[in-house]
Amino acid sequence: MKVHVGDRVSYKAEYSCGQLIREAGVGRVVEIKQIPFTLRTKKDVAVVKENGQQFEIITNGIQVLK
Repeated sequence: MKVHVGDRVSYKAEYSCGQLIREAGVGRVVEIKQIPFTLRTKKDVAVVKENGQQFEIITNGIQVLK
C-alpha cells in the first residue's frame, strides 16, 4: 500500500545490538522523501511524527491504518 503525507501509520519496535532503539507505536506521516540507498538506487523514506518527535522510516517498514 502506498504511503501519503497525513496518513496514520503503525511501525514495529527497532533493535540494534540487542538494545531497544524505538518502541512500536502509531504516528502520522509529515513528509515523504528519497534517500540514496546504493550508488544507483534510492529508497522512499517517511518522516513520522509521534508525541512531538520526528524520525525517518523506510516506507516498506510501516503499515497504513484506516
